[in-house]
Order: sequence, then C-alpha cells, then structure tokens
Amino acid sequence: MSYLLSVKEILEFAVYIEERGYEFYIEAIKKFPDPRATKLFQYLADEEFRHEKVFRKLLLMEGGLKGGEADPEYRAYMKEFIKAHQLGDREAIHAKLARLSTLDEILDLAIGFEKDSIILFSELKEMFAKWHATAVKKVVTEEMGHLRKIFAIKRKLARK
Repeated sequence: MSYLLSVKEILEFAVYIEERGYEFYIEAIKKFPDPRATKLFQYLADEEFRHEKVFRKLLLMEGGLKGGEADPEYRAYMKEFIKAHQLGDREAIHAKLARLSTLDEILDLAIGFEKDSIILFSELKEMFAKWHATAVKKVVTEEMGHLRKIFAIKRKLARK
C-alpha cells in the first residue's frame, strides 16, 4: 500500500483528536455533574491524555514509518475522513456540547467520537512497521473498551 498523506500528518491529527477528546470530556463533566457521568468522563479524559502521549511518542520514532508512492485515492479518502471526524472541528464540538441538554445526548456524541477514532487509528496502524503498529493497535483496543463503558452507562440510564 502506498500513502500520499504522510504518517506524520496523520499522527499529528491523532494527537489533535486526543486533545479535543480530552477537552470534550472535561467540559462534559462541567455540564453534567451526575456522579456516574463524572466518573466515566474523567476516566475517558484521562485515557485521551494518555493516548495523546502514545501518539506523540510515535511521532518521534521515525524508523517505524513506512513510505511509498503517492496514492491519490488513498490520500483523498484519508483527507475526507479526517475532515469528517467529529472531533476535527474544535468550535463545532463546543457548539454541539452547548446545545445538548441530556446525559443520553452527550453519551451518543461520545459514542460517535469513539467510533471515528477507532476507524482512524485502525487505518493508522497499517502504516507502521510491525513493532510500532502494536502500540496503535493497543489504542484501538482501548477505544473499543471506551465504547463498551459508554454503552453500559446508556443501558443503566435506559432502565431508570
């Protein structure tokens, strides 16, 4: 597979996504002080912060990056995906958060963020040499765990 968007560009976006995720979850704590939600959102914020550090470390590991010929179709796909990621626009995130009035709505938005991140990071791991792909794969697995936690909270809210 060849890449036109550099792995560095995508990693930088991954860092950006994790930073926006952290901000989102901290703002969610302020907006929805329910103890269960606070615990979940603080956990997710901490995870986003930790993932950001993983991607920053990978940015420093030049040896694990693959190169390749330019592939216009793949570049177009990744550019459009990055633009479509729900955490890609900082102002839009804050505007959405301001409009939300229920915990269920914010959980739905968080589910969308986590799904987008799983797709992005799954693509990213394909761009790394095997030993670095393991770190990205771990982040994908953790993002999937985040979805399970959010779904569990949604199920509990639905039973009330």
